[in-house]
Amino acid sequence: MVSRIGVAGVVAVFAAGIWLVAAPFALGYQLAGAGWTGATKTDVITGGLLAVAGFAGLFGVTIGRVGELYADARSDASLASTADRENSCS
Repeated sequence: MVSRIGVAGVVAVFAAGIWLVAAPFALGYQLAGAGWTGATKTDVITGGLLAVAGFAGLFGVTIGRVGELYADARSDASLASTADRENSCS
């Protein structure tokens, strides 16, 4: 079962990655037109990796939830067909 805490964790990783990519420019410690500093490179690379991991996690959570919904639908359909057979035999 996909838990809300797990989804929140994956969303937090994705958001942290996006923030790390944007931080050097949003906070102004990377000057416009200047070569990237070591801190900027580190933030952008780390943030990019976190954002990709977070996105992959969101994709995995979505796939897992869709699988659960299909399994529930199959189970409901199986129960309905069993009930129909029992009603027709009576």
